[in-house]
This record gives sequence, structure tokens and C-alpha cells, in this order.
Amino acid sequence: MKRIHIKLLLCLALTGLTLTSCQKTEDERIEYISRDGFYSAPRSVYFHFASADDRIIRESYGTRPDALTEFTVNIPVRHTGTAASTPLAFRVRVDEAASTARVGQHFKALESQYTFAADSLNGTFPVTFIRSALQTEEGKADTLVLVLEATSDLRTAFTELNRITVTANNGLMITRDFWMNSSYQFFCGDFSLRKYRAILARYNQDENALYDAFSHLGNVEVFYQLLVNIEAALNEIGEPIPEVTKRALEQFRQ
Repeated sequence: MKRIHIKLLLCLALTGLTLTSCQKTEDERIEYISRDGFYSAPRSVYFHFASADDRIIRESYGTRPDALTEFTVNIPVRHTGTAASTPLAFRVRVDEAASTARVGQHFKALESQYTFAADSLNGTFPVTFIRSALQTEEGKADTLVLVLEATSDLRTAFTELNRITVTANNGLMITRDFWMNSSYQFFCGDFSLRKYRAILARYNQDENALYDAFSHLGNVEVFYQLLVNIEAALNEIGEPIPEVTKRALEQFRQ
């Protein structure tokens, strides 16, 4: 009986060791790519997502000056394992089935491979969008899905971290129809993209900031600064300043 009891205890102990070694907490699995694993795991390239929102990079170019015809987005990547004394290569492909953006039309062709610089665990690769072909309707965008691929230098060990989505558009929040018969037209004159972008430049290309200024015309300081910005923008592009804007500025400057 004593011998059976000892054997039973031994079996239970071994079972406990097996379960302990096989079961990993979520934190332990994350450590493989963040702390301990970052330094000791085999070298694998991956996209680092601090939050779920990072899985999609959103780009909007509608407010940028007309002279800019292309825009480059630098996509960040990392690799696990130790840094190498020489560059490490990795590849990126387009998931065409999941993308609406097309090479040569919406974006320039990707390179055959990219590299991490020597002694670096972090890197980037560029994607250049062609502005003229991008969606211009507010709320719509072209989608580009990118997938990491392995090379002899770097594996792709993390399926859920191998894919990233980039959306790009050339749209504006304010449309010609919105502009008509509004405070925008009253103080700025008839709509033109050139005019709108020149005014936006005074608000760091932030459409919401300009909209907020027009929404607070009762605030004397905000209203005066708005008029000054409209005046400067229209003078810059050589367009006439509406009479109502001139009169308002004259009253402020008396």
C-alpha cells in the first residue's frame, strides 16, 4: 500500500510538471516577441501593433497642395532575435485579392526586397501612392493590403503579425455643394480647391480646425484670426477678397 501511495504521488508530480511546462499564459506568449523572445528567438520579421487600430494605416491627401502628385508612406517593421552586424533582407507582397489599389495606377511597384540596417531591430519600407488615381469622395478610400514574406535572413513566424492594411484617399471633408450658400462662400467667395487649400494651410491642413473657426464666428478673437487667414490666403494666390471680409477687417483695424 505504501509503495502504491509513493507511485501515485510520483505520477501526480510528473503530471504537474508536464502541465506547467506546456501551459503558457498570454503574457508568456507575448514575451516571445516583446521581451525575452525579442533577444533570444530566431530572427523573424513582423509588424508591431501597439493596439488594434495600428493594423490599419490611414492616409488622406486631399488637403495637400496641388503641386504634390505623389506621397510616400514609410511602413514600420521589426524583427525578433538579436541584431545582425550586416543588413537583413525581407520581402513584402501585395495581397491583390484583398486590395482595391492597383500597382502602377494607385501606387508604385514595390521593391523585390527590403533590408534592416546593420545592428538594428527596427526598420521601415516605403510605399508611394499616386495621387491622381486615389478616391476623392469623402469617406471612401483605396485599400492596399501588404504581407511580409520570409527570406534566408528572416522568417515570418507570426501569422497574425504578417499583414497590414494601408488606406489612402484624395478626398476633402468640405465639398463644393457644402461651400455654397454657407459662411465659407460669404467670407471667402466662390469655391475652388486652390483657394480652399490655401486657407487650410493657415490651419496646418486641418479641415476640422477650419470648420471649428467658422462655427465660432461669435468669438471675436477666433473670427478676427479667421478673417486675417482668409485675407492672407487670397492675397497669396492672387484672388480678390470679398467686400464683406474687407469691411469686417476694416472694423477690427480701426
